[in-house]
Amino acid sequence: MMKKRRIQIAIVVMSVICIYIMNQIVFFKDREFERAVRDTLISSKVSMVDRREKALDGIIWKKDLEKVQFVSINFREYKVKNIEDIKYFKNTKTVWFSYTSAYDGDKSIYEDEHVLDNIYIIKKLAHLENLHLYHLKINENIEAMFPEAEVSIE
Repeated sequence: MMKKRRIQIAIVVMSVICIYIMNQIVFFKDREFERAVRDTLISSKVSMVDRREKALDGIIWKKDLEKVQFVSINFREYKVKNIEDIKYFKNTKTVWFSYTSAYDGDKSIYEDEHVLDNIYIIKKLAHLENLHLYHLKINENIEAMFPEAEVSIE
């Protein structure tokens, strides 16, 4: 009877530990957003300008993404369909989503008109100072949505 009780306690303890660890791991909803982070996460920024020599492998911890101050993703290179994963970057000051030109004078807009459907999630970033959206289809009044941040739309 006592042995059975010890096994039950061990199982409960291991379950609690597993749940705690799983809660600390980032699980991305959008594979392209994840690929952008794995390719460009360097220190305190995710930047379309700086690329890692080799993409990150393994687990990405929430605490590592909470340190990121600058997030920049080029939607021409990374075909992001859902920006919901921005929620992991809680201390980000600047968010820069763009669909960069293929050539000078290119004014094309990202084809997926629903990519910014979850833009309201960015409002939860407590330290947001700058929001830049370039060549993305915008369906809402973003400037009114973010009165405390400098919003730039092109």
